Amino acid sequence: MMANGNVNNNIKAFDVFFENVSPTAYERPSYGYQATNEIVQDLIQKGFIERNTLEYIRLTQKGLDKCKEDCH
Repeated sequence: MMANGNVNNNIKAFDVFFENVSPTAYERPSYGYQATNEIVQDLIQKGFIERNTLEYIRLTQKGLDKCKEDCH
């Protein structure tokens, strides 16, 4: 998730990349949606992002700090 150091930006979408994908996932796209939703819920619970509406999320200062820590 790119915020360019600004936690005041809302985004409408972000990409989630899965390392391993089961062949069943291609048959049932809802699995990908469900997995992504669970990832988003986990990030919210950890305080890394905030969901302003169903469509828009925002990176928190804690999330930005975590990104900086992981990238350095």
